[in-house]
Amino acid sequence: MDRPAHAGGGAHRPRPPLLGQCRRLPAANQKGAVESLVKFVKGNFLVGRSFYDDADLTQEASAWLHQVNDVRPSDATEQLPSVLLAAERPQFSPLPAVAQDYGFFDTVKVNRESLIAIATNRYSVPAPLVGLVLTARIYPTRIELYHGSELVATHVRQFGRNTRIVIPEHYEAVFAHKPRARVMVYRDWLVALSPTAAAYVSQLCRKRYAEMDAQVLALYQLARQVARDELLAALELALEQQTFGAEYVQALLAAPRRQAPRQVALTDRAMTSLLVPPQRAVERDLALKTRYGASSRPPAFRMPRRWNSSTGACARN
Repeated sequence: MDRPAHAGGGAHRPRPPLLGQCRRLPAANQKGAVESLVKFVKGNFLVGRSFYDDADLTQEASAWLHQVNDVRPSDATEQLPSVLLAAERPQFSPLPAVAQDYGFFDTVKVNRESLIAIATNRYSVPAPLVGLVLTARIYPTRIELYHGSELVATHVRQFGRNTRIVIPEHYEAVFAHKPRARVMVYRDWLVALSPTAAAYVSQLCRKRYAEMDAQVLALYQLARQVARDELLAALELALEQQTFGAEYVQALLAAPRRQAPRQVALTDRAMTSLLVPPQRAVERDLALKTRYGASSRPPAFRMPRRWNSSTGACARN
């Protein structure tokens, strides 16, 4: 008697393939396009070359890349790859977003000082947002803050603790009602630039207390007009000269810089001429050495001769 097909519990179940019948999925690094590029590098760059260290490898690779991209035309297109790349670049589409493009998501609330807290550090936002909840996108090197879909503030991410990062322009709405607050915020911003700036601003406020407001405002305007390194260099020089005031810092910024003496690079021939003695000196030393080696003992010392004017002859002393 034949058993019905459904009587066997596994009659209609697909049998698992045997081990030899399993299809191996292709790996990303085993595709033909990738393998062709690897073969090209192995056959055209690595073959016949040896490298002293990583720096030598980097230098050789840079020279080879310049040769195959900017000097030698491609065998397939008979054109320079760099020229083709420049022509095709406008047709490129943006790369797909990856995890680092999104950043960590967090919600933060703006306190009474128009600051938000992330990992014990506080970052400023525009003053009209006090009391609101914002969206924070935390990236490896920056922090972006959104009110809804509007970007309201961007800060460099700080990895210390209990650091206060303030952008003075966020408090412009407050400055209209509290002019004194502008001076305090500008002063704190200058102090946070570096220890040198903090020492200079402290001495400036102490020595010119009656003009402190005007001096801080003028110094902040200078800081916004020049690069940070230039400002810090001028503040360091002014602190060294004990000249405190925005006018002195402005004069130092306007003064021409003293250029360091240029170091002349010696060529191989010039370096050789410095290290190797001239041929005449070598021949003289060889002659003396040959004369000294011919005798078993060094030559005896002789007294210099003295000219006798009366007899017209030389005599020893």
